[in-house]
Amino acid sequence: MKKILFTLVTLLAVLPAFGQSCYWVLLTDKQGTTFDPYTYFDAKAIERYRQCGADLYDPSNYPLNSSYVSQIDALATEHVGASRWLNAVAVMATPDQMQRIQSLPFVSGTSLIATEMQITACKAVAESSDYPENSEYSETSAAQPNLTEQIIRMGGRQFATNGVNGKGIRIAVFDGGFPKVNTHAVFKHLFDNHQIIKTWNFCNNKEDVYGWNSHGTMTLSCIAGIAPDGRQLGLATGAEFLLARTEVELEPFKEEVWWMQAMEWADRNGAQIISSSLGYGKERYNTEDMNGTSYVAKAANMAARKGILVCNSAGNEATDRHWRTIITPADADSVLCVGGIDADLKNYSHISFSSYGPSATGKLKPNVSAFGHALAASPSSDKATGYVDGTSFSCPLVAGFAACAWQCRPGTTAMQLFHEIEKSADLYPYFDYALGYGVPQADYFCSKVQNTVARPTFRFVEKGDSIHLHLLRNIGSTDLSRPLFFNWQTDQGTLDAYIHITIDTMDTASYISFPKNQLYHRTLNAWFDGYTASFRLTDKQNQQLAITGYDTRCSFTRPNSMIQNDAVREVVNTLTGNDLTLVQKYPKDGWKTSNTYWDFYIMAGSMVRLSSQDFPCKLLSPTVHVGVRMLSRKAKAYSLGIGLEYAGTRYNLDPEQPNRLDGLFPTDGKLDKKYYLFDEVSLELFQRVRFVGGGMLGKGVHWDLGIYGSYGRYTYTKEYKTYAHAQDAALSITNPEYQDNYNFNFGLTTRVAYDAFGIYCRYRLTGLTTNYDADPLSPTAFKLSLPRFEAGIQLCF
Repeated sequence: MKKILFTLVTLLAVLPAFGQSCYWVLLTDKQGTTFDPYTYFDAKAIERYRQCGADLYDPSNYPLNSSYVSQIDALATEHVGASRWLNAVAVMATPDQMQRIQSLPFVSGTSLIATEMQITACKAVAESSDYPENSEYSETSAAQPNLTEQIIRMGGRQFATNGVNGKGIRIAVFDGGFPKVNTHAVFKHLFDNHQIIKTWNFCNNKEDVYGWNSHGTMTLSCIAGIAPDGRQLGLATGAEFLLARTEVELEPFKEEVWWMQAMEWADRNGAQIISSSLGYGKERYNTEDMNGTSYVAKAANMAARKGILVCNSAGNEATDRHWRTIITPADADSVLCVGGIDADLKNYSHISFSSYGPSATGKLKPNVSAFGHALAASPSSDKATGYVDGTSFSCPLVAGFAACAWQCRPGTTAMQLFHEIEKSADLYPYFDYALGYGVPQADYFCSKVQNTVARPTFRFVEKGDSIHLHLLRNIGSTDLSRPLFFNWQTDQGTLDAYIHITIDTMDTASYISFPKNQLYHRTLNAWFDGYTASFRLTDKQNQQLAITGYDTRCSFTRPNSMIQNDAVREVVNTLTGNDLTLVQKYPKDGWKTSNTYWDFYIMAGSMVRLSSQDFPCKLLSPTVHVGVRMLSRKAKAYSLGIGLEYAGTRYNLDPEQPNRLDGLFPTDGKLDKKYYLFDEVSLELFQRVRFVGGGMLGKGVHWDLGIYGSYGRYTYTKEYKTYAHAQDAALSITNPEYQDNYNFNFGLTTRVAYDAFGIYCRYRLTGLTTNYDADPLSPTAFKLSLPRFEAGIQLCF
């Protein structure tokens, strides 16, 4: 037993040092390789290179030195993939293997792949509808398309009226799978017109992508889908498509490699737009890492230089107070980062889960927004659609918009289109870190008149030590309420704070008052009812100010200080309170992820008899544990923890088996049950290794291994169906000599779980004993041998 204990404790201590990891092995050169772009690239890719002025013979396009790759593969455990753009090989290897690989003369360096791809969907299909055979999409519905609100919000009627549907534009979609895309009615037109150009499954190294995660089916439908009843789900119904499967839910490291390879594959096959509703975030990064320097961010920027517009979701981290930024590669300068808004054609508000910007370097993110609640194809049947939530769906909506915009501006480069889409958004030039520049609008690309000046809807007035933002009368809105957005912008172009509120347009005498000391070295920007204006104090006025620091509070008042409208009063109470929850304020050093987190859990299992020498009991004896664990994150995938729990076990003893305790009870009754109750308080020390992130609680697939000590008490009870002194009544007798006796035990514990659900095992190394009496003839002079092994399930919350 001591040898077993020593072995397990040793394993507990050294386990993290011997695991395999995935690495990029960076090479020094591509010596001896040759390259012919006219046989390597699709004709559409060559056309794109020429249009944006990129070099077809750029060294990044050359293949890797095959001799270098072979020598690295011979030393590694597994070859995962390779990247021309990085001039790197991805391998699975142990630390010892990596030392040998690093010593190769053509290796310039290595980098641990410490990332994990996550799908940016917040919820699955919320509701679904099937359509009968006679409601199939027809040419009649194509002539007069029935647009969904998610398209109407982007002014999609303008594209439809002008016959713009993304024709001639090639879009690559990266996702976790596309089940039923080849049979679903929503995509019938794509197959009828041969608009699916190529597919590749990087996870399984084959062409078939029509299976696995249904997320790709839903995102593709938000780019180009047409529902069986004729409703248009996406704008780019005439575009061409490349479909790449790059994500596996339970794969911890390889998705980054597959995503990189898919970028190069899309480049080779002529993609002009990439729609990626995937990203790397809090599972293996800190917020300060969201600065555009990850390998996937670098690859996205390189794709932009090669003439590709990369659209990526901002992420769904807004509800996590420890993660106040977007995810990578959306943090890359040249990536069109897409946030989410509520699905509402009247109200204009950020959807609760969509990640806030900026990037870790203060770069404006997200760039634009679209509906985060969308109607999409559902793979539950070949005709089903349903509503889904997540920035996963705002991104493809904008990708489809971009294809139509590019069709309208055929000579535009990817980066020119990037900025034109920003300018087309309905808040431009106002921006903030929740909405970016707002929602892109099709009339910007369809209208012959550009740069129209909006009518003023408010004005700034200096009054004493304050600046008043006055709403103008007769603003012409037919709605009773309209959103008002304003922010404080520093000289460096970043925002200190921004606020979204709703204004009653009938109350045109209202104004917002800003103390001047809030505007020192800052610009006040505001947007209301389609009009944007800015205010900044002059240098002479700044010199006259007494600098008293920055305060996020402001007041919303009427000239006579009388507030009669209940809705306005509610806004006043919010804005004048000490806690302004609508303000997103970012300290200069950025937000950091917490290194401490908690598990509250309940476990239920059974004690199992492993040998005939165990105390005679039935094979299954129920046990219930409740407790709390505190974990300290030492690395993104490794934590140390401590737990405190209470457990109760009932050992169901075999009534037919005698034992030394039976003699202490009367025997003139009919014995029904006898059992041994043991309850204990345990303290556990353990380590947690996370293999895959994700799940509702973000815990992913993880393994715990630890040791525990417990202090417990036991009782021994016999139950009789009948007893001489209590006729025809059930009777329980507890021997007082075995009541409230305490002892200390310790053992090993392990758990394997996905998010909130898992299985656990415990092995007690000590024996459960009673008060041992030195007198060998005493009835208490014995040692119990209760089962030591326990297994069951756990639930964390």
